[in-house]
Amino acid sequence: MSANQMQRGALALPRTFACAVLAAVFAVAAHAQDTNKQAEDLMRQGQQQMSKGQPRDAARTLGKAIELDPTRPELYMLRSRARDSSGNFDAALEDATKYIELEPKDEYGYLNRARIYLSLEKPEKALEDANKAIEIKPDEPDGYYRRADVYSAMSKEAEAKADEKKADELDAKARR
Repeated sequence: MSANQMQRGALALPRTFACAVLAAVFAVAAHAQDTNKQAEDLMRQGQQQMSKGQPRDAARTLGKAIELDPTRPELYMLRSRARDSSGNFDAALEDATKYIELEPKDEYGYLNRARIYLSLEKPEKALEDANKAIEIKPDEPDGYYRRADVYSAMSKEAEAKADEKKADELDAKARR
């Protein structure tokens, strides 16, 4: 074998290896894209089930979507709502907490979890989350409405009325 042939053979191996690596990268990317589409389709299906009043079916469907893509926060929020609607409050709380872990600056995660805490008859925890939501976005009326619900559950009617008034004012301001 000549030196020239040996050199060509040595170059062929890295090229072959590079092609194999590229093929593997493209295969992984295609699989990820397919998995993402499947999770998206399941999410839509779960939303449709919720709108049809089928929260248990929606929770199962969204669970499949989470298995495919456990990094998508909105899947946990949706499944939390489905579980809450079907009375599975402990599981709804787990999903709400996971959503907050993934999206700690979204006030709606805290408002959702506050509602669940109210269902679990834990108004102190609900109040903490309502306050956190208001801290994150003080101009959002929903935080004050939720906190008014919490205060009502705690028999603090004056505080509830004050928060309802504040929420109504913010709501009116937003419509202008």
